[in-house]
Amino acid sequence: MTDFKDISIEFFEENLKDDSKIIDIRDLDSFSSGNIPNSINYNSTDLIALSESTDKQENIVVVCYHGNSSRKVAAYLTKCGFQNIYSLIGGYSEWKEKYS
Repeated sequence: MTDFKDISIEFFEENLKDDSKIIDIRDLDSFSSGNIPNSINYNSTDLIALSESTDKQENIVVVCYHGNSSRKVAAYLTKCGFQNIYSLIGGYSEWKEKYS
């Protein structure tokens, strides 16, 4: 089983931004106030549904506030059999500081 990978904001922008499902696990109000373009807000129910997906090969980047909670979700998805899971170091707050 492959572990998830922690990735920098720069690596994300250069390599995965356009070829990944970007799931933002922050609360809906925070997501609505600002998010990475093309990201989708996921709650616990959405994550459970995703874990049951049959496409375990797609690139998935998990984003939270600062890059801590995303690691837990990335580990969970990896345990569910996903092969290409990434956690964004610094989370949305660091992305926003550099790219918005």
